[in-house]
Amino acid sequence: MVDDLRLPLNQTDAAIHLAPMTEFITDLSRLIVQLFAVWLIGVAGLCLLRPGLALKALEAMGSTPFIHFGEHALRALVGLALIGVADATTWPQAFFWAGVFIVGSSALIAIAPRRWHHAYAKFWARHLPPWSLQAMAPFTVVAGGALAWAVS
Repeated sequence: MVDDLRLPLNQTDAAIHLAPMTEFITDLSRLIVQLFAVWLIGVAGLCLLRPGLALKALEAMGSTPFIHFGEHALRALVGLALIGVADATTWPQAFFWAGVFIVGSSALIAIAPRRWHHAYAKFWARHLPPWSLQAMAPFTVVAGGALAWAVS
C-alpha cells in the first residue's frame, strides 16, 4: 500500500506515472482544436450565407467586458490546445508556435483598453464589404478542414 503512494524516484518512474495524464491532455487538446475547426467552418458558412450578420457580429467584438474577455479566453484556450496537441501532429513546431502566438496576442489584447479592441472591430466591420466575407469563406472552410485533419 505504501509503495503505491511513493513519489517517482527517477525519470522512468515519472514518465510511467505521467503518461496517462499526458495522453489525456493531448486528447483534450485535440478535441478543443477539432471543435475550433468546426467553429471556423460554421463561421465561414455564416460569412457566405449571411455576410451582413457576420459583420454585425464582428462590430460587437470588444463592445462589452463579457464579449471582450470571453473572446480572448476562448482564443487563449484554442492557443493552449494547439500547444497541447503539437507533439501529436506532423508539424509540431508550427502548431506549438501558432499556439504561443495566439495565447500571447490574446493576453496582450485582453489587457489593452477594451475601447481599442472595439474601435478596431468597428473599423473593419464598417470597411469590409459583404462580398469580401463571401470571397474569404471558402478559404476559411479549407483552413478549418485542414486543421481538423491535421490533428485527427
